[in-house]
Amino acid sequence: MTETICQGFAEALEFRLWPVRNPAGSSGLGWYLRKHGRLTLSLLRAGLSARGSCYFVPDSNGGLWANILEACVMRLLFRQVWLHHHVFSYVRRRDRRMAAILKILGPKARHIALGEAMAEGLRTGYDARSIHVLGNADFVREAPAARPRRRLDTVGFISNITREKGIGLFMEAMRLAQAAPAGPGPTGPDCVIAGPIRDESLKAEIEAFCAESPARRKWVGSVSGASKDAFFDDIDLLLFPSLYPNEALPVTIYEALAAGVPVLATRRGCIPGQLEGLDGCLDDADFAAGAAGRIAAWVADPESFAAASRAATESFNRQRDEDRCSLQDLIAKI
Repeated sequence: MTETICQGFAEALEFRLWPVRNPAGSSGLGWYLRKHGRLTLSLLRAGLSARGSCYFVPDSNGGLWANILEACVMRLLFRQVWLHHHVFSYVRRRDRRMAAILKILGPKARHIALGEAMAEGLRTGYDARSIHVLGNADFVREAPAARPRRRLDTVGFISNITREKGIGLFMEAMRLAQAAPAGPGPTGPDCVIAGPIRDESLKAEIEAFCAESPARRKWVGSVSGASKDAFFDDIDLLLFPSLYPNEALPVTIYEALAAGVPVLATRRGCIPGQLEGLDGCLDDADFAAGAAGRIAAWVADPESFAAASRAATESFNRQRDEDRCSLQDLIAKI
């Protein structure tokens, strides 16, 4: 998504891109040093070739330490520095590393926030000024085709599957939902899980969950392209019970809404704004029971569920149009 956004800015503003890519999916100290070494070199080259505006996406966690050094380069070489915040952890709670970055950048700092909740967090935690709110809906270039859902037959979960992404809450919710008497079959809607799993113990838990009811539960592994479109076409409801502290504005939710798939999610980052008007947010502690209750109600009332499906598509289209206008406003500022 970051690369897609950068390409959009480059096309609109005639920016020159200085990308630092990780095609092999490397991690660890070696990649950390290579990444920030290349990034610092790219900033030096870009700043020395044209002392204009710089677009920069701050890192998360340990990467913020390296961003402090990179902020020094940006302060020296650029007229303005636009920080596009994609991480919510340092917004939710003041982080001394981000505070140091902003102190170094001083009046040159400009901010792009993913939503009003993020903008307010930057104001409160860092006394930030010059904040522009821009969501990601207009950057979902390969959104699934919309299809109105008339009844709730299948519930989906898609992610790089970890415990922090809420797979445990999903399985708990589906056990409750499939134990309910209502539904197209004897025990509520089917469910499908998509995404890669690296944790072998977690993989075993998911396989055991599917084995409890193999005809009604399945894990399909990683999906992309046509197989990802097929996933969204096959499901009727998406559960997004993320517990991930960096969760900000998930593209997966936009993809579901675009397809006409209602979403039930935890209150992370900017998700409450993303699902505004859709009554799609549930508290962590009550997520499983709340989701199961909502599923049972929708299964029992297909007309209500069909209305929720229509509202999902309408919400995505509205947010996409708003973000498109916001992008044009941002371009005018830069």
